Amino acid sequence: MNHSLSVYTAMIRASIRSQLRYKVSMVFNVFGYFVVFWSEFLAIWIMFRHFGPLDGWRLEEVLICYGLAHGSYTVAEFLVRGFEFLANMTRRGEYDRHLLRPVNTIVQLAGQEFALHRFGLLLQAGIVLGAGLVLLGERVTLLGLLLLLWAVAGGAALFCGLYILQGSVGMKTLQNIEAFNVLTNGGPEMAQFPMSIYPTPMRLLFTFLIPLAGVTYYPAVTFLGKDSVAAPVIGWIGPAGGLAFLAVSLLVFRAVERSYVSTGS
Repeated sequence: MNHSLSVYTAMIRASIRSQLRYKVSMVFNVFGYFVVFWSEFLAIWIMFRHFGPLDGWRLEEVLICYGLAHGSYTVAEFLVRGFEFLANMTRRGEYDRHLLRPVNTIVQLAGQEFALHRFGLLLQAGIVLGAGLVLLGERVTLLGLLLLLWAVAGGAALFCGLYILQGSVGMKTLQNIEAFNVLTNGGPEMAQFPMSIYPTPMRLLFTFLIPLAGVTYYPAVTFLGKDSVAAPVIGWIGPAGGLAFLAVSLLVFRAVERSYVSTGS
């Protein structure tokens, strides 16, 4: 365990050093991501300004969902983005090298890419979440803040699991399945709004099969003290679904990896 952790941190440090050699490019990338995603938030602000609350949710309440969704997604991108390239690696026969190294393959894939420009997205999500907390004022409690941290951890685990599943399917099919991009890249866009606005089949899908609601919507409902058919305790239990999803994804990856056949190149 200690060896794997030291290898992972060494890979991250090497990735950061290589990106910092091009400081101007890195700064512009961070700034670019930061600005581009503000345009998306501006559209949400305009919608609330002209049409008012969304299914009983005011702007400052939706900001909590937005911060949780985009914050947890960005953390997952920092941690396991390397799995997204597994299909191409397998097709070109490059995965053989990972199997030959005396390091856990999950650690190698997780540390393969650490994109500093994603800090722009993380900063934007943090500012939005912070603005929501300021606007809520006295409704914010220490216990509530702990709930939000727990929700971000569960959400990051969920998105990590989705990236790992995407890599596992890619290893088997030798191509990237676009449906996973809908879940990974589109997941935060869906979860930034309250799940109550979506049709029942979608709510059931993203509660029990892919527990996106459990890591964003239900913790936000509990944090805000809003009326819901679910008991407040669900807000605390929900993020555990993200951890369970990650555990299942890792088991699937190991099963697919055991059936891996080299290209022989």
